[in-house]
Amino acid sequence: MQVKTRSGRILTDADLDRMADEAEAGFDPATFRPRPGRPPLGTSNGGHSPRLEVRVPAMLRDRVLARAAAEGRSVSDVLRELLEAYAAGSPRPTAPRRS
Repeated sequence: MQVKTRSGRILTDADLDRMADEAEAGFDPATFRPRPGRPPLGTSNGGHSPRLEVRVPAMLRDRVLARAAAEGRSVSDVLRELLEAYAAGSPRPTAPRRS
């Protein structure tokens, strides 16, 4: 049986043995140091990077993921670029409106 992390990395037997040894040794909250999170995208809002969520059809998501991967970019980077252009008033293609 394979065990995967949330990021999708498959844990080896050595990884699992190490984790079991750590668990058996006990957990000391005083020694726990969380990893730092992602850095904020800007400093104008006190270091907080608000999140926007949007629902899209699966086929559109798949096409966006494929193109971003082909360009070596993250989907977040692509969306930030598009939102910047929109906020700046750049011309955009006309999309069908939903009722």
